[in-house]
Amino acid sequence: MAAAVRIGLIGLGRWGQVYVRALAALPSRCRLTHVGTRHPERLKGLGAAGATVVPDWADVIQAECDAVIVATPPQTHAALLEACLEAGKPCIIEKPLCLDLAAAERLHRRVAASRVPVLVDHTQLFSPSYGAVKEALAREGEPIRVVWSEGMALGPFRDDVPALWDWAPHDVSLCLDLFGQAPSQVAALGGPRNAGGAPEMVSLRLEFPAGGCGWIHAGRLSPARRRALSVFTDTRIYRADDSADPAAGVAPFAFAARSETGRAEPVEFSPLGPASSSPAMDRMLNYFLDGLAGGDRTKFGTGLATEVVRTLSACEPMLHPSRKR
Repeated sequence: MAAAVRIGLIGLGRWGQVYVRALAALPSRCRLTHVGTRHPERLKGLGAAGATVVPDWADVIQAECDAVIVATPPQTHAALLEACLEAGKPCIIEKPLCLDLAAAERLHRRVAASRVPVLVDHTQLFSPSYGAVKEALAREGEPIRVVWSEGMALGPFRDDVPALWDWAPHDVSLCLDLFGQAPSQVAALGGPRNAGGAPEMVSLRLEFPAGGCGWIHAGRLSPARRRALSVFTDTRIYRADDSADPAAGVAPFAFAARSETGRAEPVEFSPLGPASSSPAMDRMLNYFLDGLAGGDRTKFGTGLATEVVRTLSACEPMLHPSRKR
């Protein structure tokens, strides 16, 4: 049996604590050996006994660990990723890759040149229900007409990262992954605005060269938490929604003839394959560990992450028309 991969974690905020719990659930595959944080008290009760805690993130990258997870605010990602590349350390970087398109393009070039394994954690790409929908779409081979993606909750409210960059990267990554190309045109609407002038909810429309369209509604001012994806083809609707039953489903729907009945009809979804109870975070971590061990690395790299940043950057001026870019 291969030795457990030694993991260093930088950042112990809300999502960093999720990583600690997820790593603790994979004791045969990996172990958390180093944590970079100024709040060591947050480790209590998370199952990280034995991990060395240091206040300086640079000490984690230079430590005797095999890989690094970066779970810090996105404005810090570029510097930390570049340090990982300099040290030759495989790493997971939380989404978004960064908040600036020029920086994303520079990082993308550096990652490609370095050949260091890098995985940007667009977690929803690893959702079991999304995987089932994507497999079904591949089997049927129909062109996608519309992708409808929703991701929202009541908070967490943050002053440092706008909702566009905090919530929408998940939905944009799903749309780009499904269409397999970057959008040719974008539109964005947002509101209400927080004290810093950034909208707490956003609606995005992505038009793709192949003719399909992505509609995204995301943000942190919804009284109910929601994460749902619907994909319309010529003859079907596919759904990925872990709060629904079935979580991954398909229903007949004649897209071109949708107005002929003249009335609304209930949609009854049939399940797509067996339900999986494996959380997306666990699947992502296992994929990363498999890739380090010589397995599939299709989702490694920063190509998709850079296109996500490009798409969000194109939406930004429409949400802040008074700002010059």
